[in-house]
Amino acid sequence: MTETAHSLPVEETIDVLREELHQLAPAEREAKAVQLLSVLGRAKATQASALPSLEEPGIRRSPLLICDWAADLGLDGTTQQLGITMAPGPTRVSKTADATGRSLLSSGHVGADILHVPAGSGFAPHTHPGDHLLFVLAGTGTIAVAGEIVETRPGQVYMVEGAVTHAVGAVTDHMILAVGAPHRHLDSPERQELTAYTALLGDLGRITCRLCDIAASSGEELAANGCPHSPHRFG
Repeated sequence: MTETAHSLPVEETIDVLREELHQLAPAEREAKAVQLLSVLGRAKATQASALPSLEEPGIRRSPLLICDWAADLGLDGTTQQLGITMAPGPTRVSKTADATGRSLLSSGHVGADILHVPAGSGFAPHTHPGDHLLFVLAGTGTIAVAGEIVETRPGQVYMVEGAVTHAVGAVTDHMILAVGAPHRHLDSPERQELTAYTALLGDLGRITCRLCDIAASSGEELAANGCPHSPHRFG
């Protein structure tokens, strides 16, 4: 928003917000509208995917959203070849040091993004407002949850419930296709909520790196014992 409207009457404030939203691209307009509703407390995020009163007259969202996320390299026998660009995205992911991404699609409720995580970096322990499916496109990485650090590799898809603390790391430069609901834009502070490292520990208060076969009671202890994969470094 380019101006504040603290002293404006309610009707004028609504007009200002409507004008500001209409200047945005459709996907960004929906994301901003969801944020406004969240602030006002008038709707749950999962019910705020559309705002008919803020749409331009005669304009309706298309029933089909489609985009390219990989290059079609053709068939090799019976194997489909896809090309994935290993490069940082234009948008830094909120509450991370180095992760970037590119937004693909969003209905305001469900959406998809391409994430790039540089080698040695990652997402610190966190939760989400909803669940995510993570498709590993390129590079090797890690997922830390419930007392374990596990390797992830291209061709895999995994999901951790949004309310469960987890952390994602990159062993090499890492590309992920993330599909989430409710969807939050890459730079939204609501996309993830950082938590304490202790929330990653298992029932016995320990965490085990399955790549290194090393167990410890903290990230610092893992690192001291020679494990480079602990997500305590990502904070």
